Formats: sequence, structure tokens, C-alpha cells
Amino acid sequence: MIKTYLSAVLFIVLQVAVFAQKHKSTTIGKSNKEELEMQFYDKDTLADALVLYEHANIYIDEDNDYKFRTDHYYRIKIFDKEAYKFADISIPFYDKETVKDIQAVTYNLNGDIIDKTWLKEDAIFTTKETEYWSQTKFTLPNLKEGCVIEYVYSVISPYSRLDDWYFQSEIPKLNSEYNASILGNYKYNIRLVGTKELDKKDFSSTEDCIHVPGMSSGSCVNYTFGMKDIPAFKEEDYMLSKKNYLSRLVLDQLSYTDVYGGVKKYTKTWEDADKTLKRLFLDNQTSKQNFFKKNLPEEILDVENDLDKAKKIYKYIQNKMFWNGKYWTQGKLKVKNTFDEGTGSVDAINLVLHNSLNAAGIENYLVASSTRNNGLPTKLYPITKDFNYITVKAVIDDKPYFLDATDKKLAFGQVPFKCLNGEGRVLDFDKGGYWEPMKTNSSSIMSIQSELDFNDVNELEGELRVTRSGYYALDERKDLGRMSDDEYLDDFETKNPNVLINEYESKNETELDKPLEQKFDITLDHSYTNSNTIRINPFFFNKISTNPFKLDERTFDVDYGYARTLFYTVKINIPPDTYNITKLPKKTGIALPNSGGNFMLSVSKSDNSIMVTTRLYILKKTFSAAEYAYLKEFYNQIIKAEQSYIQLEKI
Repeated sequence: MIKTYLSAVLFIVLQVAVFAQKHKSTTIGKSNKEELEMQFYDKDTLADALVLYEHANIYIDEDNDYKFRTDHYYRIKIFDKEAYKFADISIPFYDKETVKDIQAVTYNLNGDIIDKTWLKEDAIFTTKETEYWSQTKFTLPNLKEGCVIEYVYSVISPYSRLDDWYFQSEIPKLNSEYNASILGNYKYNIRLVGTKELDKKDFSSTEDCIHVPGMSSGSCVNYTFGMKDIPAFKEEDYMLSKKNYLSRLVLDQLSYTDVYGGVKKYTKTWEDADKTLKRLFLDNQTSKQNFFKKNLPEEILDVENDLDKAKKIYKYIQNKMFWNGKYWTQGKLKVKNTFDEGTGSVDAINLVLHNSLNAAGIENYLVASSTRNNGLPTKLYPITKDFNYITVKAVIDDKPYFLDATDKKLAFGQVPFKCLNGEGRVLDFDKGGYWEPMKTNSSSIMSIQSELDFNDVNELEGELRVTRSGYYALDERKDLGRMSDDEYLDDFETKNPNVLINEYESKNETELDKPLEQKFDITLDHSYTNSNTIRINPFFFNKISTNPFKLDERTFDVDYGYARTLFYTVKINIPPDTYNITKLPKKTGIALPNSGGNFMLSVSKSDNSIMVTTRLYILKKTFSAAEYAYLKEFYNQIIKAEQSYIQLEKI
């Protein structure tokens, strides 16, 4: 993250005439007996905590060298022990920012007396997290069920970038307010994210709030925003970052006008934003192909077919480079040093790949994107702060391939799942950048086939074959890579408690462009020796037993990341003259609206065998909130179908 530093020269000449904004800050000491006697929140009786009131107030602080000051206030009701975590406070701050004026108190009701336990100064700690980021931490004392915690602190910042204000969180809130008084020469675009409307919205101005001696006076723009009765945000499976849906206020800085009338625009056009990315984030390291022409193996550069050449370059860089776990290079980025050292951050490694493809004459572009947990990048106007990841787009025979050389398990044309997050910004510095959906070239299919026979002790045993492609293969290869064979098989049996593995072999573990094939010799851990009636659930592997969709209503999209297909076939052979087949699973067919997917279960039988087959297709990566109820019922029906049994009666 890059923050904009305010010129210290400006503040040398500024004198504050009248500035009452600081008096809007909420002071500590607001709790009362009524709050302490509250036993639950009637609008969300399952909530373990409730924000009674929170407030942020931003203004220029003449007592701190005219820097930006944000006064924070929070008061939270704790209903039960599960909410004690909300008393662990962490305040992140960047580089030259400081945290000060911390006060915190816990209120408990002792009969009719309100006991107050104050935070001691020696219980406040500051830790260095990265080169530029630190955290101040403290925990409120004397927590009990039913208590109220209250705390205030201020962040002093020389930066004009304003943090987002989150009206909504994982617990409900009664009242959340945001005030800001900003010099008129700072221009911001203000936008509200989320589905909830503001209850309070006010704009005003204060004349002569800043006086520049010998020149003129400056005015301040005052903002007031507020929400009441804000429901808790409930996370669920298959969603993008909650940042996309939480009700929050975003203030994006557009420009700054200095005392002499000069205007600095932080973003003018998308072309300017692309150049900013190239200059600040990529350190102008995008045109170093001559170095790589000399340092890439000649046998790779001599390959005639462009696709084959690109794949060999990708594999070479992927195997040579090791990711250090960081997305951005701290300090000066030198792509030659990254290549020689064999390690680097995401931007550095993919710049190596970009320059290597350029050296080979392969058309390719860098792509700026945002990962799923970072939120969707805004396309409303040109900004760069939403991007946190760099990949490469190669174009070969008019076909695009998105590439990321940081992960040694990624196939050519596959990006990490975390990058499947809407659209990325393709940085074409010659013809102009453009937006394009981040997608993969491979299909994600899992095929499961099994044939089982009764052994001498009337257990079912046989063969299980699993073939995976796309992201199914990627996930499994990662598991195989981080565990030994014994650890992997132990983990497999833990996840599938009714399956015992006798032998195991795999194919194409390192051939990333091919499906991963696994073969297991298995025994199902159940003997039917003394049973006249046998009930067999044929779905002993990869069974869907719980519905991932549990909310009564979901107000945000379901996002799988990628379309997917699952095939499942099991054949059970029955010894002659042993059992009659008396019951089979019912044939089932379910379809989602708007061609979203379908599920089919079919059964066939002969005198000596039964075959059960299912097909599950999720044909879209994204489903709207309006389709949620259908998707939820779709899974309910699948669960019901896979709970069915085969019943055999002994002859």
C-alpha cells in the first residue's frame, strides 16, 4: 500500500483560526445501567455481542503539526464468553503514523453499583509487523458476561489517504457514525459499498477554517454519515471477500491543490493509472528482455512453435524461481537480481516471466488484479490502490493464457484460485490497457470409478480410481507435495473413515498439463457376515453430506470461482446364489434455473451386479442472490439422494 505524504512546507504557513471539528469527538464514559442490564439484542437474539455506538472523527490537528487526526470511539455490549475476542484490540498503523491517547474501561454491574475497571498503561503493546506496518495492541480487563467495554484512541497521520469506515461487521450495531472535516483543497470521491442505506448524510462547509498569512483563507468541507440498526454480516461458503458486501464508506483521493494554486491529480485517466503502476509498483522493470536473451537456455529460445516455447519458458522460470511469500517487493525492484538470486515476491517473479517471454518474441502483458480476499477492484474511475497482485497474460495464436510462475503446482494457463476474482487490468503500455476476466484454460473435472466385490469375510473390497483435472488436480497435487505417502494415506483414511487402503499408486503428479490419476486398492470397513439383510450406501467417497448454504436469505452472490464437473460410478458385484436385490436408490434428476447446473443419479442392475452413477455439473461460476434459494434446495436434494441405500436379502 502506498500512502500520500503531505508537504510539511504547507503546514509551516498554516494557522488555524477556528476549528471546532475536534469537539465532535466522542469522549469515554458513556455507559449506563440500562446497557448493563441488557440480556440480549431483540433484533438478533443469537448475537453474542452488540456495538452500542461507534464513531470516527477526522480533522486537522493543530497540536500535532497540522497532521490528519482520527479520533476513534467504541462501546460494545458483551453477552457471553464467545464475544470476549472483541476485547482484544489491534490498531494497525503505517510508517510515520502514530497511535496515541488510548483509554479503555470495562463496566460491570455489581447489584446497583456500576464497577469500572480501567486499562493500565503498561498493558498496551506495540509490535512491528512488517517494514512499514506496526500494530498497537491491548485487551480490556475484567471481562464478564454482560459487561460493556468502551475504548478510545487517536491515529495521527501525515498521509492524506483516508481509511474506509466499516458500518457493518460480524456483530450487529445500534449506531455507527463518521465525521470528517477536510480542507477544501483535498478532493475525494465518496462512495457507499453494500446494500444498506445511510440514515444520516450531511455536507456543509466552514469558511476561514484555515488562514494562510499574506495570501488567503481556506475553507473546510464537513462530512457526516451514519447508520442505525445495522445487522450482522453472516459469512458463508463460496463467496468473494466480505469487503465487497459489507456496508462501508470509501473515500478515494482524487486531487490536491497547493497554496499557490497548483493541482496534483492522483489519478487522471486509466492510462495515467497504468503508468503509475509501471513506475511505482513495477519500478520500470518491464523492458529487460536483452538480459534474458543472454541468460535463458538457447535450446528453449530455439524452439520454433510459439506455444511449445512459451510452455518451456514458463516451466523453466517456475522451477528456477522460489516465491518468498510476499506479493510486492519491499524496496527497489531489480528483475535481474531476482533472476540471479532465484527468489522474490509475486511482482518480481512474474516480471521475470514477462521479460523472458518478451525475449522469446512471445506476445504478453502484465496484468494487475486483486485477490479474492482483497476485494473487487473498482472500475468506476482510475485508481491503483485496489490492486495487490501481478500475473502475466500471454497471447498465442490469438488465444489468451493467464500465467503465474510463483506456484510450482500451477499448470500452464492456470492462475491461483485466489486470483479468480472478477476482472484484471491488462497493462498494454503501447495501445492502452483494458479489463479482462481472470480465467483458466483448463476444465475442472473429477471422475471417480470403483468396482467392489465381496471377499471371504463378506467385506466389500476392490479398486477405486480417481482422475482429476484443473483446480481439482491442483488442490490434490498440493496435498501430495506437502505430505509423505504415509501421511497422505493416513489423511485420506481420516477423511474417509469407512475406507481402508491396501495399496496405492499415482500417475502424472509432476506432469501438470495432464490429469492426475490415482488408483487405490481398498476395503470398506464393514463386514456383513452375520446379516440376512444388507444395507449398503454406495456413496462411500466424496459424498456431499452437509449443505454449504445455510442462511435463510443471502444478499450477495454465490461465487464458485470456476465451473466444475463431478462423475461418480460404483459397480458392486454380487456372488451368484447369495442375495436378492430388494431395494435400490431412486433415479433422480435435478436442474438449476438459468442453465446453472444439474444433478443426475441413475441405477442399473443385473442378476449379479449393481451399478450406481451420478453426474454433478456446476455450469456457472457465479449465482446471483436471487438464485440462492434454488441452489440451497439443489444441495438438499443431492444430500437426500446420496443418503439412499442398496438393500440385499440373503437367499
